[in-house]
Amino acid sequence: MAEIRTVPIERRKGERIPLRCPVEVEAAGGHVLRGQTINLSVSGTLVSLPAEIPLGMLLRIRLHLPDGQPPLELEALATRQERSPSGSPPVRIGFHFMVPPAEAVQRIRTLIYGT
Repeated sequence: MAEIRTVPIERRKGERIPLRCPVEVEAAGGHVLRGQTINLSVSGTLVSLPAEIPLGMLLRIRLHLPDGQPPLELEALATRQERSPSGSPPVRIGFHFMVPPAEAVQRIRTLIYGT
């Protein structure tokens, strides 16, 4: 019988850069968590937050990018979550941007590629 091999699938789209910038995550009802990005791509971001967020939750994210412009406001889906080894905050949460506006994509591309 032939050996079956599994190949890891890269779920991310596009290049990510390490980037620390303030972020606000707003859930339904207006509750806001403040944290910091860990990395950023055109399709999403990894964020450090003081509390967990249910996976699959659609949220509003405000990214305070270091480009001197107003914060980007994006809808994002919580796709993965990592607790710290101690199990206490902060929590690292991966977000996928849902149909980001062209202006947001361009600002992120400029940070990543310098163009």
